[in-house]
Amino acid sequence: MKKFLSLILIFCVSFSYSQTWSSYGIKVAPENEETVLKIMDDYFTKNKIEGVTVSLYSIMFTAADLNFTHEVIFSGEGEALTKLYEPGFQDTAWQLFSSKINNFAENVFSGQGWRNFNFGETSPFQLVITFKGDWEEINKWTAMETKLGEKYPQDFRSFASGGINVGGPSNQASHWMVTGWKTFADYNENWSNTQKFRAENPAFVKEMEKINKDIDYSEVEFITKTMRVLVKQW
Repeated sequence: MKKFLSLILIFCVSFSYSQTWSSYGIKVAPENEETVLKIMDDYFTKNKIEGVTVSLYSIMFTAADLNFTHEVIFSGEGEALTKLYEPGFQDTAWQLFSSKINNFAENVFSGQGWRNFNFGETSPFQLVITFKGDWEEINKWTAMETKLGEKYPQDFRSFASGGINVGGPSNQASHWMVTGWKTFADYNENWSNTQKFRAENPAFVKEMEKINKDIDYSEVEFITKTMRVLVKQW
């Protein structure tokens, strides 16, 4: 099993989209969780990566075959994120950080992709779904969500979606979407809040129904579903 984060130094990708991310699913024993957080906090607090946001998530609920407990995500503009993969990034501080992390975290998967849209502030409780389907139809859905998200903001949740270039928790998935809530209670109340929003915004419902008639969802298939919570962000 390859060591966590050492992949950053050898994993080369071509960033063709402005908003990009790299994700690393890791397995951490319960007794080592505080240690991993401290190591990451000590490093990223002192070594900010300009233009890059680093997020540490703890996995709350997932299927048994997705054998990871945490997820580390690097996100930002493509030009900023490429700095992680340049030879000069591996200085003494990074080598020490990687060495420490490798003692307490086992790499489970890595992945890289892009983001098409993001509505709402980053919320700590997030439901992550990966899926696949006909690209033309998914692009129609993306255009619909972008248009409706801009016209009819939903303040009770955040919503983002994009694609996967390579890797991730499953090689089958080509796209992802993340729905977020400020609290776990908001997550539990999502259905009722959605119904309330639809009742208060009939124009939204009418427009969505009209656009959906031209989208074929028959080949869309959900691949993985995971619930996570944000531990800290740098």
